[in-house]
Amino acid sequence: MYFSKRESTVTPYFSQIMTEKRFHLLLKLLHFANNSKFDTDQHQKKLYKIQPIPDHLKSKFSSVYTPQQSTFVHESLLLWKGRLGWIQPIPSKQSRFGMKIYKLCESSTGYVWNFIVCTGKDTFYG
Repeated sequence: MYFSKRESTVTPYFSQIMTEKRFHLLLKLLHFANNSKFDTDQHQKKLYKIQPIPDHLKSKFSSVYTPQQSTFVHESLLLWKGRLGWIQPIPSKQSRFGMKIYKLCESSTGYVWNFIVCTGKDTFYG
């Protein structure tokens, strides 16, 4: 929809920067992990392709801020409408299906200090 030509949804900024064909080519070739260095002992199999992103976020979250004494573990559900093998159904939540994430947060501010993406049986807790 970034490159829509309909008046109600048009966003001229994206078409001024690059063409739709170039955008899809870049999206197709975007990689975060080297397939030849795959090690099942160190990473979750299901998150391997994007594992550098959560690892980078975790290191930045924990290095920027030191939480106070009072912390809690929060279970949250990230709404996801696409196809994934580890989508969790939680009927009590407003968004009933999605990716389950356990976050270590500070009680007073709610700052996320660490997190784990739950991918089922092969969830890596390291």
